[in-house]
Amino acid sequence: MNNQVPIRILLVEDHPLFRVGIRLSLNYSGLSSLVVAEVDDVKSAKSYLEQHADEVDLILLDYFLPDGTGVDVIHHARVLCPKAKIVLISGEIENEDLVADTQGLVDGYLGKDVDPETLKAKLNALFDINGDGKDKRYRIRAKADLSAREIEIIQLCANGMSAQQIADRLGLSRRTVEAHKSHIFEKLDIDSTADLVKYAYEAGLVGKNDIFL
Repeated sequence: MNNQVPIRILLVEDHPLFRVGIRLSLNYSGLSSLVVAEVDDVKSAKSYLEQHADEVDLILLDYFLPDGTGVDVIHHARVLCPKAKIVLISGEIENEDLVADTQGLVDGYLGKDVDPETLKAKLNALFDINGDGKDKRYRIRAKADLSAREIEIIQLCANGMSAQQIADRLGLSRRTVEAHKSHIFEKLDIDSTADLVKYAYEAGLVGKNDIFL
């Protein structure tokens, strides 16, 4: 996708405050995007897609909706707009049942606490906005320069987890995780989580579908 062409987004979320938050994150990220519609239930999402399927590039989809689940929307969308990307947004992205229910059906997962910078990096990677996805600055960085723990933390960061979530997952303190991230930034000569996500993708540490987990 040309980075001058806005990503047209259908936002399916039943909580008004979170819809506002997503719009603000998209605005602050600087990502070329346009929220073409916001709906709050399965019925409305299906109705919109039936009338405007060719106007949607990306569906940001909550899993738990008042009249069903995101899976109901996903099946409809795959028929009406098979080329559109679908990203599931949830505050429970570590819920095994949720992931099992949607594995292979969506293009990625996104935590509801994602920051604008990371949101931009993840959607750039999903749509391959930066071209062939082979930025030379990242390709030349050898994975051998990183410890196994550092690679694990990079992968979890790219999966959308916060420092506290990583700490809980690995049985570490948040301060220890932050220290690891600081060392990683220094080794890779980067200064943002967005760059870290980009590196993870370019270095083959995660795939496009893994970036949102």
